[in-house]
Amino acid sequence: MKHRIALYLFLVATLCMGCGGRIGMRQLQELEARVNDAPDSVLRVLTAADMPRWGEARALYALLTVQAQDKSYIDVADDSLISVATRYYDRKGQPLHRLQAFYYHGRVYANAGLKHEAMTAYTRAEEFTNEVDAPYSVGLLYSQMGVLYGNDYDFQRALNNTEKAFCCFEKAGKERLLNITKRNMGLSHLNMLQFPQAEALFYESLSWGEAHNETYIIYSNIDQLLRLYDATENIEALDSLFIRYPVNAFPQNTATYSIIAHYYALKENRLAAEEALTQAWQMSTTAEDTAKLWNKSYQIGKLLGDKEMALRSHEFLLAHQDSVVRITLQQPLIASQRDHYEARLKVEELRNQQQRYLMRGVAAIVLAAAIVVGIFVYRFFRRKDRQLMEQIELADELRRTIYNKEQDLDKMSDELRVQRTTFDKRLCTMDQQISQLLRARYKLLDELSKTYYENQANHSDKEKIYKKVMGEIKRLSMDQELEQLEDIVNEYCDNVMARIRAELPKAFSKIDYQLLCCFYIGFSGKSISVFTGIQVNQIPVYKQRFREKIYKSNAPSKKLLLDKMK
Repeated sequence: MKHRIALYLFLVATLCMGCGGRIGMRQLQELEARVNDAPDSVLRVLTAADMPRWGEARALYALLTVQAQDKSYIDVADDSLISVATRYYDRKGQPLHRLQAFYYHGRVYANAGLKHEAMTAYTRAEEFTNEVDAPYSVGLLYSQMGVLYGNDYDFQRALNNTEKAFCCFEKAGKERLLNITKRNMGLSHLNMLQFPQAEALFYESLSWGEAHNETYIIYSNIDQLLRLYDATENIEALDSLFIRYPVNAFPQNTATYSIIAHYYALKENRLAAEEALTQAWQMSTTAEDTAKLWNKSYQIGKLLGDKEMALRSHEFLLAHQDSVVRITLQQPLIASQRDHYEARLKVEELRNQQQRYLMRGVAAIVLAAAIVVGIFVYRFFRRKDRQLMEQIELADELRRTIYNKEQDLDKMSDELRVQRTTFDKRLCTMDQQISQLLRARYKLLDELSKTYYENQANHSDKEKIYKKVMGEIKRLSMDQELEQLEDIVNEYCDNVMARIRAELPKAFSKIDYQLLCCFYIGFSGKSISVFTGIQVNQIPVYKQRFREKIYKSNAPSKKLLLDKMK
């Protein structure tokens, strides 16, 4: 008791940790772990808390509440609360919760007397037995299915389900439930008139109950032994039971007193038999009890030799035959409904299986198409990656090439800058040398020209000056200083004059060499006309003739000679 009080206080403290009176999943899971050991304490905590508004917490709250009520021996017949759990767990949730939800819905139906609905709920719960590792919960399910079959006289199925429950409780280590199940197995054997098997199971369960002082197990097994020995009319066994246990220790009901009346009739004690039978009639409440008592009265009348009593009882028994027939006809109803439900489940399973096959086929086709598309896309992108890598490598190579070219261009630019500077210096020097040569060699011409214009001489004087100037020009054109001019041209124009003389020794005359020097130096046509006495319009003709002559020659430096002649 102290342990339960401490547990209850702990659970209340745990609940108080929630927000307000609303209970959360963590607290519900803690309560679920303790519902089998202290269902009354768990029920008090759940009753004090507010029911969650939605989701799995609401379904688990409903399931735990009904479970705690059932384990606290509160027979709930209203399924409004457990329906909250089954509606949620019908399509989702943990398999164990789904099994428990339908199991306790079946318990509520059984409490309400709705045996067919109870069996339907149990059958639905049975669907999840292969998905859970919970022998205790599965054992409870098969135990209740066995009881339901037994109540409807389908004793073989009751025995089969009870044996399954026995295996589950043995695996779960539930010794008390194991011995209760032994009694139920014995009851199935008894109903099938398999008396030796029933007697052995009853005594095994009874011995364990006596060893552990389990009153319920003791007297429930004694009650079944009474039925067994009454059915076999075993007076010695009944004597030992009545000697070992007082009559008032047996269940005080119609069945017990009808057995006692039969026992006294077997011992030919008419007064005691009639007294016990009277008490049995006083406790009779149902048509089935009435039919059984008329049958027992018929048996007692035969044993006592009271033919009138036996005949009267037999007539009343026949009058109640319709009730018994109706009960008998109802025997296979639950089994038939279960078979129908299982058949419907199989049909639905086949339909679902066909849909699964169809969906798998469609999924396989989609998957194959996706794989093909994936391979195509993979190859496409792989090809694009290769092309991109090639482009990147090409870009890198171009970048390196451009960088190298830029370096080369920078070097060439520097070299060209140096060369240009050198060329400019050499050109300047050449210009200076030519200027000096012209000033030195044509100074007289300049002076004569000045004299001509300054003195404004008469016509005869002008004629003299002109002749003098022309003579000086002619003298200058034949001057031996041409060699100095060629030296200047050779120095600054890659030895073009030396190349012409060497490669074309007979192609040009002395005046041609003078013209070539002027062409390579770059004098204008007017200047060349003054220097050589050739008319201005003839200068291009000479230049073109020289180019053609060089072009048609076999001179090794032909290209250079043509390029230098501007």
